[in-house]
Amino acid sequence: MIPVSAKHISGDTWEVSLPRVKSAVKHKDSIRPRRRIHAADRADAIRQGEELFEREYAMYKMGVTMNLADLAVYFIDHAEADGTYTPETARDYRGIVLRYVEPNFAKDADQVTAIDIERLYAHLLTDGGRNGDGINPNTVHKLNTVLRATYAFITRENPAISNPMPSVELPARVHPDKRALTDREFVKVLEGLESALGEEPSDAAGIKRRNMLFGAYLGIHMGARVGEVCAITRGGIRAIEHAARLDHSMSEKGGLHRKKPKTRSSRRTVAIDSAPWEMLRKHYEWQASYLTDKQRDSDGTPVCCKADGGFIAPSDMSAAFKGFCASVGVELADGESFHVLRHTHATQLLSNKANPKEVQQRLGHSRIETTFEYSHVMPGEDAATATEYGAIVERARKAGGFR
Repeated sequence: MIPVSAKHISGDTWEVSLPRVKSAVKHKDSIRPRRRIHAADRADAIRQGEELFEREYAMYKMGVTMNLADLAVYFIDHAEADGTYTPETARDYRGIVLRYVEPNFAKDADQVTAIDIERLYAHLLTDGGRNGDGINPNTVHKLNTVLRATYAFITRENPAISNPMPSVELPARVHPDKRALTDREFVKVLEGLESALGEEPSDAAGIKRRNMLFGAYLGIHMGARVGEVCAITRGGIRAIEHAARLDHSMSEKGGLHRKKPKTRSSRRTVAIDSAPWEMLRKHYEWQASYLTDKQRDSDGTPVCCKADGGFIAPSDMSAAFKGFCASVGVELADGESFHVLRHTHATQLLSNKANPKEVQQRLGHSRIETTFEYSHVMPGEDAATATEYGAIVERARKAGGFR
């Protein structure tokens, strides 16, 4: 029996409610679900209240209401507690929900439609910012990631009958200009990573952080995407070739999972030079301090893994890398994170006159035009052009001086 109480307001209007309980959501002390209804008498109001709160009651007993913002924060709290999200990622996601969902969205989660979500996004894009202007579309995409994961959670727990998120249309992302690390930044990052990888943490958080920094070290030397680095397993390391097979990527849409890439060109084998190969050997030696023999012998164990041998979320690795950059004096702009390593890798290859076709294959670009988007960072080409223009100037000088 659901403990519903009913309070007569006036006429046939009643307020039905559940007893006040301690909230399981960090930003609230307590909750007390209540609704106003129309009923013939107290018994009718109680009956309607029991039906009204039936789906909500399971979450209420856990200390959370059916309010979408509350459920999202509740999910984030649990994802942080079980290690799915790092504290930094959880804090970021929680802030987005409290800033953009709670003040703009009053509907219960089981009443929300895809159109409701799209209207929220449209409002945020036009005037949802703190100063009355619109927010960045990339922030909307981040919010959408949280809401997708929240609905996957609550439909699994059964308080929501349907999931509107698969039908939500998203605005186009804003892609920042491709930027490579400068020589000074590159040295700071590389030497900082090499120093950090000499540490041997034993707690779960430290183990995960060192693995994420090793992922960044691989990103520097392989030019791989963060999702690809997170998905590399021990079975994908080719010891004879000194190479890694990149044929999967980690995705966080609908929950963390390993998936095959969309294009054939993204499935590739990337050679690893002697220095990072030696670092990989030392990485394996260190992992023996916390992985079981079975995990170390398994082809399915991630090269960059958590203390329990599980996969690391790309968003966590990106956040860890950005925080690491700040710690060594390299500031990345909004929208810049792990991917700057891929741009740096391509930039350095092309600026040193590597074959663009080979660079295309190494990066997994399906079109050579994508690789040539880095042509603005090929100083060797421009130096030749400058030399040619100097010769033109000299010829013009001689021609102009001919009398």
